[in-house]
Amino acid sequence: MGEGIPLGEFAETYLLDIIADTISGAVLLYDRNDTIVFASAQLRNFLPALPVIPARGTRLRDVFGAIFDNGGYAPKPSSATNHRHPASREDWVAGEIASLWKERAETVVNRGGDRWMSLAKRRLPNGYGICIFRDVSDVRKREEQWRADLERVQVTEEILDHLPFPVIVKDRKLTYVAINQAACSLYDLVPEAILGRNTIDLHVKDFAQRVDQADRQVLETGASSQIAENVIRPDGTSGMLITHKFRIGKPGRYLVVTAMEDLSGAVEAGFQPERLFAGLEGLDFVHSDMRHVVKDEKAPASTSGPRDVAGCKVLLVTESESMEETGVGLLLRAGLDATAARSVDELNAIVQIAEERQVRIDLIVVDGAMDVACLEAAQATGIDCAIIEAFQLETELVRLVTRHLQTFAAASPPATPEPDWQIAQTASIDVLVAEDNPVNQIVFSQILEGFGYRYAIAADGEEAVRLWRELNPRLILMDITLPVLNGFEAASKIRETEEVAGRTPIIGVLSPAIEGDRDACWAAGMNDVVMKPLSPDALEEKFRQYMGEDFRKWRHSIGN
Repeated sequence: MGEGIPLGEFAETYLLDIIADTISGAVLLYDRNDTIVFASAQLRNFLPALPVIPARGTRLRDVFGAIFDNGGYAPKPSSATNHRHPASREDWVAGEIASLWKERAETVVNRGGDRWMSLAKRRLPNGYGICIFRDVSDVRKREEQWRADLERVQVTEEILDHLPFPVIVKDRKLTYVAINQAACSLYDLVPEAILGRNTIDLHVKDFAQRVDQADRQVLETGASSQIAENVIRPDGTSGMLITHKFRIGKPGRYLVVTAMEDLSGAVEAGFQPERLFAGLEGLDFVHSDMRHVVKDEKAPASTSGPRDVAGCKVLLVTESESMEETGVGLLLRAGLDATAARSVDELNAIVQIAEERQVRIDLIVVDGAMDVACLEAAQATGIDCAIIEAFQLETELVRLVTRHLQTFAAASPPATPEPDWQIAQTASIDVLVAEDNPVNQIVFSQILEGFGYRYAIAADGEEAVRLWRELNPRLILMDITLPVLNGFEAASKIRETEEVAGRTPIIGVLSPAIEGDRDACWAAGMNDVVMKPLSPDALEEKFRQYMGEDFRKWRHSIGN
């Protein structure tokens, strides 16, 4: 379709019909005189008020007039009452035509009941315009469902927080993930000092082992339990508690809930003990000394500032390339370690590799436009999850992630990964990755394993130089912000000691561009650069460019 000639040829019309079918929508083209150039056959699926598909040359004013006369975009009601618009016929038609003259515009309108459609409009430089109709009912329903779910969660949290008895929730790793105000009062700690921790962090060993054993039994068997306790509270007062434990959730994401009834208050209020303890005669009261709660001096007090979440690891799950690039960039600039997955398979692969490498992922953020199955897969990992909509990305993402991590992220540092995984078993490899960030190490591993490459990972510049000597890689991916020796220094050292100058291609890996980084890469002897967030397609293009025809033949042979 060229710049100026209106569509009218059979082949072009047929092509536009195919495009409309492909996008499950309808296409309407119009010229600078507001007359129709082309209307796809699918248009009546969206505008049943039209008696026929508008022919070429039909005025837009006549089309919108017919739509108005038949009830607008929603079907005309069957009742005898008149269906009135808030605007007059002329004003409504003029407004619709005016919207088509905007350079870019998109509106979502109700087609009646729970049916919705979007109208994406664009006016081209040559004066011709295009409007694409698409059914967005499922997207709208999903958004409404998520809003309802969010509202229900907020109401539930508010109810739990105001219950007069303590409620505690732990995940399958027996980490505190939720706690109400009554439980905080019992522990005499603020929520930030409890959430993300384990029982052993708050209690002496013997008591913590007993609590964990009871929680683990409930998680494994699904059988609820009751424990009668004579407790000494943190303030030194005594009391009697009946602790109820039960399991909720689905396989793979079970939670254990602990609810406590304080019986001592009821006794003091005058309730008869024989009635209060009816049915509990077989329970033996165990001794629990709550004064042994360990208060971490580093835990924030109720008047202190929020927890520092710098360096926390966040996985963004989205199919949108622009959302991935913008979102990961925002998180990186905020001091967080961030990467992205574009599907459920990629999400599961990254989480699996992280577990193998003993790298903790603190939060998974799911794009609201992803299928519900993706959110369920994220929740099934046992990692804390949050949802972000595209329109919230630039203004709310960092705030949402920070707030969530300050509430739920564990205070304990991630376990140090075993060094053996970083070194390939063979004496010669295809790619050496110099990267100190654990999350980015996972991303590189996933990409390279998916391609079938032999690789090794160096966590600092000095190790990168050593592994280059030992493993003779065909190509090096060099992050520039490495400890010990930075990427520029490591590349320069490799170039200085090469027997054949430039024999090993070195690709610099840059974060959101800082002025001068590219020039510094060339000065250090690097051949090229790639930008974060990492793209498998961009990396594969570099591999094809710098590892030669014989390597492409080898790739083809293993693929067959």
